[in-house]
Amino acid sequence: MQKTSIIVIVLFTFMTIIFISCSSTKTNIIGEWQDDTYKKGNIEKVLVLGIVNKEKPLLRRKFEDGMAKAFNDGGIYATPSMDKMPYDVAIDSASFEKYFKDLDVDAVVVSRLVAVDASRDYTAGYLYTIPFNSYYGFYGYYYAGVTMANSTGYLSQDVVVVLETNIYETTNKKLIWSGVSETVQPDKASDVINSFSDLLVSKLKGQGYFK
Repeated sequence: MQKTSIIVIVLFTFMTIIFISCSSTKTNIIGEWQDDTYKKGNIEKVLVLGIVNKEKPLLRRKFEDGMAKAFNDGGIYATPSMDKMPYDVAIDSASFEKYFKDLDVDAVVVSRLVAVDASRDYTAGYLYTIPFNSYYGFYGYYYAGVTMANSTGYLSQDVVVVLETNIYETTNKKLIWSGVSETVQPDKASDVINSFSDLLVSKLKGQGYFK
């Protein structure tokens, strides 16, 4: 009986450790902006675009596939940009617009890495103004983001991963939603992708953006 009790205790402790380790990754939206003039409830199809250093196409693939899966699971048809657009060069504005017009998408969801901080009181959040003035045109944001992603290095230690996400509707090319998220204590990139994607889709659905 005593041996059985010890085994049960050991198994319970082991399962507790696994549960804690699996649930340690958490994403929060720490800053958000919405266009109050935009009529919600019209989004059925989106193009997902991750702005990543061109030397890391696999990371971009994982990010866009994870985002697309979250949208599709939420009932919104999503296409990863890597299925339609080149990943190793920055395209011009005319080509950029042609891609989403041919796809007949209602919105473009653009995300980029802002920072990976190894030593910061992440509960305090960022002092951040959303959105920056230059973000209102989505090609301008795309081009600026690609330029920065291809020239900026980031810390390798993963404590807090900060992403910036903008959503543009494609009829009038207007910015309709902008936000900054923090993902705490991820062990790998997929932790960030899954946690962030699920939160973003849930938030947008709750705010009534989807048709």
